[in-house]
Amino acid sequence: MCLVVVAQEAAARYKFVMAANRDEQHARPTRAARWWPEPPELLGGRDLLAGGTWLGVDERGRVAAVTNVRDGTPRTAPRSRGALITDYFRGDEPAASFAARAAADGASFAPFNLLLFDGAELHYASNRAPAVRFPPGVHALSNAPLGVHWPKVLSAGSGATEILKRDDPLEPLFELLTERSGEAAAEERYRRAHFVVGPVYGTRCSTVILLDTDGTLTFVERSFDAGGLRIGEVRQKFAVQASARALR
Repeated sequence: MCLVVVAQEAAARYKFVMAANRDEQHARPTRAARWWPEPPELLGGRDLLAGGTWLGVDERGRVAAVTNVRDGTPRTAPRSRGALITDYFRGDEPAASFAARAAADGASFAPFNLLLFDGAELHYASNRAPAVRFPPGVHALSNAPLGVHWPKVLSAGSGATEILKRDDPLEPLFELLTERSGEAAAEERYRRAHFVVGPVYGTRCSTVILLDTDGTLTFVERSFDAGGLRIGEVRQKFAVQASARALR
């Protein structure tokens, strides 16, 4: 089960923070994060099966992430959830209006949770829960609609709140994302474990994004194999609104 923790104006040094795990079938083809050719200012991984992404940032400091929602309904839909992210970065729409449009077009997608940060406001949209503008603070989501508090959502949110009191939260946030559960039952383990290990399905990558109050964005993605061992890292640091092309 995926996990996303976001924090806006919740740390002295940082305007915005995101810490996220992508859980997926290990056989699903995936490309590690890089700058995309189109949209040209998008930095993120890529789902090579459907063509979209689960999380991304752009050179202006906008951030977006999507998770599926497990509610027992069919997962097939006309469009991939990952297209919500690429559509957001193709335009200049504020997070509020894009979130409203995504919710209105919800029937085109399988169940989703969508988080959008436009540099000023943080918005949530879904086709399974009402849209919300998140106030400043720490918020966490997994694969249930907003307001369903799985154990991992509560523990990740409280853990991040404490970590953001530190001057340098990068490695502590990665440590938070790697917390595992000893629960024997798979379903309970999925609801509790921040990091999921399994031969078929598990945590494929962890990402931490830090946007300083001075406008410097740090993006770090770590990839893992089916045994939960790290197999790669992508690290980018740039001033928002600077030219991303120079970083490629």
